[in-house]
Amino acid sequence: MQHKHYTSPPRLRLGQLILAQAFSTLLVFTTPIFIGSAMAEVAVKHYQISAGPLKDALAQFGQHAQIMLSYSGELVAGLHSNGLNKAASVSEGLEQLLAGTGLEAIAQENGGYVLRKAAKPTTGRTESTLEEVRVHASKDPTTENTGSYTTSATGASTKLPLSLRHTPQSVSVITRQRMDDQNLTQLQEVLEQTVGISVVQSGYVGANWNTFQSRGFNINNYLVDGLPLGNGFQQMTNDMAFYDRVEVLRGSSGLMVGIGAPGGSINYIRKKPTREFQASVTGQVGSWDNYRGMVDISTPLNADGSVRGRIVAVKQESGSNLDRYGLEREMLYGIVEADLAPSTLFTAGVEYQNHETHDSPEAGLPLFYSDGSHTNWKRSKNPGASWASSENEKLAFFTSLEHTFDNDWRAKVQFNHIRHSYDSIIGSGGSGSLNKATGSGVSLWGGRWKADPIKQNALDVYATGPFTLGGRQHELVVGLNYSHIEQENDPSYTLWHYISVADYRNWDGNVAQPNMSPIGRYSERTRQFGGYLTARFRPTDQWSILAGARVIHWHQATGSEPYSGAASATSRSETGVLTPYVATTYDVTDTASLYASYTKIFNPQSRLDRNGRYLDPEEGNSYEVGIKHAFYGGRLNTSLALFRVEQDNLAVRDGSLLAPNGGVAYVAEQGTVSKGVEVEANGELAPGWQVSGGYTFRISQNADGDKVQTVTPQNLFKLFTTYTLPGAWSKLTVGGGANWQSQIYTNNTGPGNAYRFTQGSYAVVNLMARYQVDENFSVALNVNNLFDKVYYTNTAGNMGFYGTPRNAMLTLKYQF
Repeated sequence: MQHKHYTSPPRLRLGQLILAQAFSTLLVFTTPIFIGSAMAEVAVKHYQISAGPLKDALAQFGQHAQIMLSYSGELVAGLHSNGLNKAASVSEGLEQLLAGTGLEAIAQENGGYVLRKAAKPTTGRTESTLEEVRVHASKDPTTENTGSYTTSATGASTKLPLSLRHTPQSVSVITRQRMDDQNLTQLQEVLEQTVGISVVQSGYVGANWNTFQSRGFNINNYLVDGLPLGNGFQQMTNDMAFYDRVEVLRGSSGLMVGIGAPGGSINYIRKKPTREFQASVTGQVGSWDNYRGMVDISTPLNADGSVRGRIVAVKQESGSNLDRYGLEREMLYGIVEADLAPSTLFTAGVEYQNHETHDSPEAGLPLFYSDGSHTNWKRSKNPGASWASSENEKLAFFTSLEHTFDNDWRAKVQFNHIRHSYDSIIGSGGSGSLNKATGSGVSLWGGRWKADPIKQNALDVYATGPFTLGGRQHELVVGLNYSHIEQENDPSYTLWHYISVADYRNWDGNVAQPNMSPIGRYSERTRQFGGYLTARFRPTDQWSILAGARVIHWHQATGSEPYSGAASATSRSETGVLTPYVATTYDVTDTASLYASYTKIFNPQSRLDRNGRYLDPEEGNSYEVGIKHAFYGGRLNTSLALFRVEQDNLAVRDGSLLAPNGGVAYVAEQGTVSKGVEVEANGELAPGWQVSGGYTFRISQNADGDKVQTVTPQNLFKLFTTYTLPGAWSKLTVGGGANWQSQIYTNNTGPGNAYRFTQGSYAVVNLMARYQVDENFSVALNVNNLFDKVYYTNTAGNMGFYGTPRNAMLTLKYQF
């Protein structure tokens, strides 16, 4: 850990950009050479492949035929091939190797193949009908059962279903396979592994107040299946068990969400029912008495699979590396899909999550003693009182109706209703100056937040499809969405009670709980209505122009009625705000595309200054240019992006001051510029070899040239990869990776606001291994923070949070 000020010289910053450019150039020009030789199609060739494990036979065939074969290890585990000993085309050879396995090979546009379970023929279906199903499956963006670290399409940027290569913004997709491989069960864990994202910790595992930053800005926009949700409810009940993938957009998301915040958006894509029966039972046991079990069942509900359902149930009980702290989770998810007609799909479902914690540490540990020296706590010390607790409960209902017309236009209406309740009794943190000799001088913050419930309704109606102009076909999406969030007469409490602790050094959580009776009532209503339109024009086969805009109306009303004293009310509105979006892509080769995009930033803020006034809306412009590659028909995606964000009214912490409501006070920085570079690669390098990672350099400065947002690193490097061994070891998959970040620091912390606290650069290494015992049963082990690195995850204010020590999780999974 470092404790001195250090500024990278301009030469070093230039060197970092050159290094990133060189790395991307290497990806751009060497990967096509590697892939091109591997993808050459051979019409007829003689093969001598012995009978044996299917995985070995496929590996030999792929190398000899020089093609890319994509499949998950679980899909072929335990299967046997009769081999191949004759001259054959690629398709003929694959057909013979797969004979009797129940699998089929789906040809991709680039000449590669993807394996999947063979479609079951049904009486009355013709060969042409089966072929149409196959083409649809090859473009399906679902990541479950693909074994892949990427997806074929995303609508995260424009709502048009574009490939990652043709999406003119930076999007990272954390797939189901990636989440399973790294045991990423919570949103925070997913974002810790996502390129370009920093987690600013304000609480421990299960806490509600952590924030996520991209390019130096908070991410406040959340969507489920592309439907915008209000504020950050998903942070509070954020288990990943119900989702197929998470799409993380970096940069302004005003076109999709309505409020154009510059940080980006997080889009959860739910698991869907399958036409064939599948089920799994998963049991886990890990460090600090962490026990978790999950049942996931998907099945057709009638003979032809036109009605199908899925249910997921999870139960978890866990301790923590912190003394006394523990949590419990109970979750249930159910979804039904019904083909009302060949072109009409109806979906309905329910989601329930309950998360509870006890002895909850909602703040960190003091960083300084009163003499200015730094503290050095055990990582197991819990700063929470024994009576501190939290409960978060969410009940959601969702439904949608989708119809595809004969002219290839598609219309969809989606509706979500969420009832979210929470109750957090806080007794943590500390104010004052800690005496090094006696442990005195520290008082806890005691308070309570409660809502029962917050109700949210969200509706989205849109249509998308092709149109003809100038003799060429283009694409259009047009829609309306509406959201309403209501918090009605919830109790309000005193913030903050200051609770004295005699000797904080040896404190074990025992302290008297203050009276936390309500002192009044609080209400809040937020409405947003928006209309949006996006067109993708295709002047040539290689060149696309995307132009769109959203017009929004936003209104928020709050009311406070104390039991003693005068009531107060506020009302804020923004009407007719236009958020434009312009972008272009150009295919320079069959695998590479250049792109550029611009969008406006407009984001009303809920941050308060030291006097209790709301900060003015964030406003500005976001620019991005780059190059993207898609290899193996999109099984491997790479990108290089340069970005620049110009913004006024960026919320920055006002030292350690609090607002009148007890929350952190902020000031609005003017003329802020954030700029940087991102390099990323996700997908399959070779059969059985998945990789995900990238590098980010970002610097944010105010109008005076001073750095802001220094609590997040300027440099981030993240990498994780897995490899399924060939031959006799084909049942074993091994993986590992590391996250490295440069130093972070905060000014004006410590006694007298006279110190800077700096956390030096550090790396955290993670490993995994999975053994496929047979076709149904697998055993996996994850080890995180392998070298038990000691570091702080946050340096803001006077309180610090240690990163999680070395820990392990054993997973047993049985698939039916």
